[in-house]
Amino acid sequence: MKKIPKQSKRLLFNHYLWNKRINQKYMPHAGYMGNGGDIHLILGINGTGINHLTQLLSQPLPNSHFIHNPLAKFEPKLTLSTHDDRLAIPYHKELTADHPLNRVYRIYAENNLADTNYNLLLLENRKTPRALLIMKETHGLLATEALLRELQCHALFYISDPIILAEQIFSREGLNTPYLDLESEAVMESRFLKRFLSYDLRTILLAYKLIQRLSSRRQRRVQMKIFTIALIQHMFRMLVARYPELASVVDFDCIENDPKSMQFPLVNWLGANSLERSERIINTATFKPDGQMSQRWTRSWPETINAFEVLSAKDVSLAYKILIDHGLMRDEGKRKTWDERVAV
Repeated sequence: MKKIPKQSKRLLFNHYLWNKRINQKYMPHAGYMGNGGDIHLILGINGTGINHLTQLLSQPLPNSHFIHNPLAKFEPKLTLSTHDDRLAIPYHKELTADHPLNRVYRIYAENNLADTNYNLLLLENRKTPRALLIMKETHGLLATEALLRELQCHALFYISDPIILAEQIFSREGLNTPYLDLESEAVMESRFLKRFLSYDLRTILLAYKLIQRLSSRRQRRVQMKIFTIALIQHMFRMLVARYPELASVVDFDCIENDPKSMQFPLVNWLGANSLERSERIINTATFKPDGQMSQRWTRSWPETINAFEVLSAKDVSLAYKILIDHGLMRDEGKRKTWDERVAV
């Protein structure tokens, strides 16, 4: 009989206690009956870009229920990991019906349905469309495929420059932040690599080996965090290819200069008969400069930065080199040193 590691035993016991508290607070069937198809997720690495995207989406969609960071807000408190980041989770392709992550999202769907039905009782027009349930989450990202398969929910992935995202994380939380620590280990596990990087396995392992050979602990930590962000975003792109009806991607590089490029992902994400909604979102958040045909955002995208504060010139230069040389960043224009970015 295979011996269960002590950490796994502790986590299983935490899940048992959590399920027990859920049954006491709600009902034993809570979290099993919610329709995952009612859920619209916005997923991405925590940063100003995904927050700005959520703001753009929330303003033109008044008949919507927006929940920011639903996992952190949920009560009783959710624990997915024994690490410092309690909401971190290794890669999962499938989730059991009683897994806390699965039950949490279904409970949100059940509550949204109950609120909608109650509001309809107060209205004369019973044909009012059901309120959209939109949730922005930046934790538990490696369970995304399991959520797509289990819930059949719609997901919109936000992708940006991994180095800029890392700079934001370190500026906000410090170099010793636990955010993405567990993921840094999980992305190098065989089940993740075989699922998303089977054709590029040798290249990715060479990049990992290069990072582990760096002389200082600080360098290894910084580069591994950036490397992890890039791999998670690669996973997002692969999921869009594998689940085209459920998953869509919004790329910062594309939408910064061409807001119209966001329309198809929005239509796919919002579901059937959503063309008018997607147009409303883009038209509300953009404008046309005098004498120009192309649209522009009403204010600059917040991830456009002129200088790095936490990452050094060496950190940035090495990170771009690793990502480009090992196939995780294709745009050669991104290969800039810190000094070149300051000069822009």
